Amino acid sequence: MILRDGKNDASHRNCSKIKEDVTEFNRLKAAKFNRGQLDKRNSFFIFGFKLEIAGAAIATMLSNLCATIYFVALIYRKRNTTVISFNPKHYTFKLRIPFEVFFVGLPSWLMNLMGVFSNIVLNILIASYCNEAAAGIGIAKKIDVLAFAIATGISQGVLPLIGYNYAARNYQRMRAAIKTTFALSLLVAGAETVLLFTCAGPIVRAFIADATTVRYGQMFQRIICITGPCISVAMIFITIFQSVGKKIQPLFLSLLRKGGQDVPAMILLNHLFGINGITWATPIADFSAMVIAIIFFIPFWKKQKGAVAEFE
Repeated sequence: MILRDGKNDASHRNCSKIKEDVTEFNRLKAAKFNRGQLDKRNSFFIFGFKLEIAGAAIATMLSNLCATIYFVALIYRKRNTTVISFNPKHYTFKLRIPFEVFFVGLPSWLMNLMGVFSNIVLNILIASYCNEAAAGIGIAKKIDVLAFAIATGISQGVLPLIGYNYAARNYQRMRAAIKTTFALSLLVAGAETVLLFTCAGPIVRAFIADATTVRYGQMFQRIICITGPCISVAMIFITIFQSVGKKIQPLFLSLLRKGGQDVPAMILLNHLFGINGITWATPIADFSAMVIAIIFFIPFWKKQKGAVAEFE
């Protein structure tokens, strides 16, 4: 995807089309939701065709293909009314656009990559104990994905709003959006933590009935879920820095939260405290990332507060 260059094209049209672009953003979110529903409906590849793991891969491939076709068709249909284009002639190195796009999106890519690496290390360490422990941590991590997905959804959902208002220097509205997002995210994360902690047993048993696996799973889940609010706070801070064009802070926080802290902590705590120590590495990393994110955010928040006062 390319943003068309030109003074009247990239600046004026971009500002005049904000309302339309927000509408398109919501349509793209709807497409992602539909892809998720398609992924669930395609479970018949697993059970109906009895393809098991291969069926899951086929279902995922088909859902991603459908989403890609939808995006391409949407952009092509709107090619005359949006600044987004596939035409190579609109590609430009002016204003360091490719550099900005790459480095603003880099933290999200690294977070996913390091998350995979972190899970690989976690599974290797847990598997050295017993199969039930490996199954238990697998279930606990799957449940934790729900909390992480909600935190990511809330933070990513407010990204365009923060970005548009920051670019328009409407700092008062930007600050109001950030405050509202914090309140909502912490409320949801707090409720999730209470639910996952108090109902750990029934939730894990919904996945498997084996008593030993359930014992490991509920223990792991209670440890992992206690820093749910920390994840929400860290994700919002990362999103805020991304939306205003910062590069160092979100990159550092992404690496710190996944890979930078939790992997060394898992290895060290496994050596010191055994299997429980491995699991405690995740909340330790999440809490540390939140604290450092707050330290990064305070100067930025004070600066925006001063800008609001200046404009008033």
